[in-house]
Amino acid sequence: MVLLGVVLVLLGLGLGALLVAGSVRLDDPVPVHVLGGTIELPPVVFLVSGMVVISIFWLGWVVLRTGLKRGHRRRVEAREARKAAEEERLAQEQRMKEEVEARERALEAERRRHEEETARLRQEAEQRVAEQHVATETARRRAEVAEARTEEEGPAPEAPR
Repeated sequence: MVLLGVVLVLLGLGLGALLVAGSVRLDDPVPVHVLGGTIELPPVVFLVSGMVVISIFWLGWVVLRTGLKRGHRRRVEAREARKAAEEERLAQEQRMKEEVEARERALEAERRRHEEETARLRQEAEQRVAEQHVATETARRRAEVAEARTEEEGPAPEAPR
């Protein structure tokens, strides 16, 4: 491809040189009608100005194509970047959702453990209260029994002094 480009450039330069050399000998000016007036140019100037115009045209064409390609490439890259960002956002959202669900499960398990611990402590407390109540009742009954015995036996003899 590069070799073909070099060959075409050299061919163009050679043909341009032949045209310039061939037009230098012509003495008759070439009339050019521009904007309501007439300009007479020597053939060499006319030839060189034509080459400049064509060169400017091709330069503009190359700049236009390059700009279009670059713009297209930027749009494609921007589209891909938006797509990647959207996928990343969705993945982040999914990770956050899973994290929230995991935290909620952990909190629920903690609540259950707390409720079980509270129920166990409550049951132990009720059991202690019941045991204490039984002990108190037993002590009260013993006291009643002892009091009843002392009443049946009569007053206790006084101890000598």
